[in-house]
Amino acid sequence: MKKETADKLIFQYTDKIFGFALDKLRSIDSARELASDITCEVYGSFLRANKIANIDGYVYRIARNVYSQYVEKERTGRRCVSIDEISIVPEVPDSGNEEMHRILRQEIGFLSERQRLVIYMHYYGKKTAAEIAEDLNISQGTVKWHLSDARNRLKEGINMNINEQGLDIAPIIFTQMGHDGSPGQTGDTSNMFDSRLKMNIAWACYHQPKTLSEIARAIGVPNVYIADDLAKLVEYAYIDKLDNTKDPRYRTNMMLYDSRQEFDYGDIFEQAAQLLCEKYFPDIFKNFESDPKHWGLCCDGGDVNYLKYDLVMLALLPLQMFDDSRRDDVRIKRPDGGCFAAFATVSDEAHAKNDTPYPYWACGYMTRSSEEFEAVSIDCRYADRHGGWADNLNSDWEYLVKFIKKGKDKLSPEEYKRLCDKGYLYEDRVMPTVLKAELKEGEQIYDFWTRFAREKITVPEEVKVFAKHMDEVIIKEDLRHYPKHMRQAVITRSMNELAEADMLPRIVEKLLERGELKPLTDIQKKTVFSILIRS
Repeated sequence: MKKETADKLIFQYTDKIFGFALDKLRSIDSARELASDITCEVYGSFLRANKIANIDGYVYRIARNVYSQYVEKERTGRRCVSIDEISIVPEVPDSGNEEMHRILRQEIGFLSERQRLVIYMHYYGKKTAAEIAEDLNISQGTVKWHLSDARNRLKEGINMNINEQGLDIAPIIFTQMGHDGSPGQTGDTSNMFDSRLKMNIAWACYHQPKTLSEIARAIGVPNVYIADDLAKLVEYAYIDKLDNTKDPRYRTNMMLYDSRQEFDYGDIFEQAAQLLCEKYFPDIFKNFESDPKHWGLCCDGGDVNYLKYDLVMLALLPLQMFDDSRRDDVRIKRPDGGCFAAFATVSDEAHAKNDTPYPYWACGYMTRSSEEFEAVSIDCRYADRHGGWADNLNSDWEYLVKFIKKGKDKLSPEEYKRLCDKGYLYEDRVMPTVLKAELKEGEQIYDFWTRFAREKITVPEEVKVFAKHMDEVIIKEDLRHYPKHMRQAVITRSMNELAEADMLPRIVEKLLERGELKPLTDIQKKTVFSILIRS
């Protein structure tokens, strides 16, 4: 019989097997033990059989045989009845205990690979402990221990009833995923967590380290179905393997924000946006507008309102009070060339349906570069762009530079269409903000923008003091919710909050309310918060 057929059949008969055992022994604990023995024997027989005329009778015949062996073992410790001596009899009755059957069905799949192998060889292959020991090159004592431990694990797992997290009943889902750093060839967090199974594996071993079997039990899926996904998550360093024992523990190493919990930051973000709009941006806008060259920034039609939007993005950079390179300490190198800290927001079906879109999301700072250009962008709700970092291609900026330097005729039809679709070109006019400048030797684009902004902008002392206070408030609250092993990542990620990209939509919202910014046109929304540097 094919394994797929045997798998389907064993699931169909597990309930009836348990009912048979319970009817014979009248004790739930004893019935659990007997049912596990019968299930193993039946499954092995299915795999060895070519064709079974009467499956019901065949299963019941095996159940009677194993029961006889069980009784004999209880009396003398020996198994003595042969399956060939048992006659075919009618179908076994159903016990009706569906929840207990579900748990028993799961627990058989939660054994380790070695224990499943030993059980298969013993029950299905009819091999003695000595024969198994010789085949696997282990001692007879080890074989006997595996057989005994497997039974104990089944009993323990059934007694646990339902796991403490309830992920088998109410699985979680990642509603937002992202990265801080550089993604690799296979992408970032959202590309890796392309299934609910991977999400729940990561969540199951986030707060407490777990073995493979414990993770499988937590999410209600047999070991064999999660082993490959777990190995992939370990390979790409989303989950750490904590030891090299035969049954190692695993722990998730990424920032998982549980949106179902109450994070109490007070009104610190509202205070921050209000302070910057009152004490920071008025002088910046005044100095910018009084400069005839507008700091070297130019855009289509010289629209100062449009340039001021980009100025808000640049003005966040001088607000960093701590060395941003400290983030490198929590960025992880991935086997595909990526180097980033991964994060995601955790929810479940009930909460996700009621969640309203977060209005202050942001994707950035996204930097792109080549020998001919440097570019920086941030996406948020005020920028009409989709696809995030994955749709912000180096080639887009290369085509734009080619258009600026050599004209439309030097672009292929595909290149020209791409620029128009992106909104970088509109009626053959360049739409992103452009700055002619030279980077210092060895200077990175992000470092250039930080230097450029600090040369033009002075941060008031009141704002500096508030920036440090804001970090303290956020770090203190975050440490209450994240597991201890994420402490360093929490502290590092919660530094320089006033300079974070998600402050951008908060500030723009306030400046629009105050009348210091005017709404953008639909065409301008395509490229706002995108600046090209060219030599």
